[in-house]
Amino acid sequence: MRNDAETFGSCWSDDAYWLLLGNEYRGRETIVQAYSNSVVGTDFIMHLAISPLISINGNRARVRSQVQEVLHFSGGGAMIILANYNDELQKIDGQWLFADRRISVRYSGPVHMDDNAFIPLRPDADKPLA
Repeated sequence: MRNDAETFGSCWSDDAYWLLLGNEYRGRETIVQAYSNSVVGTDFIMHLAISPLISINGNRARVRSQVQEVLHFSGGGAMIILANYNDELQKIDGQWLFADRRISVRYSGPVHMDDNAFIPLRPDADKPLA
């Protein structure tokens, strides 16, 4: 899912809250716009959420996970973000959606990616599975 605002938006409840790099966003539409703005100028983003701790209580869940995000910029250069996510999810109409998502960044800085060795994904690799 690269630069797919519609799919990204489908993961959030209507009145969700997102704390991203010190900025607060409220509501699905505002969150999708913030996402769209954040990927401008990138041609590659790999986002890995790992080691989740999940606690479910009825139609609500809390999740804490570690995240590693590598961004490659269209004009060259790259950066890496190492962080923790603290999420609250709601089960709405059978789907788990983000209700509250907060990222705590531990490291954000440059990472070496040789632009000559960078291999972009094929266009069809970004399409949803379903």
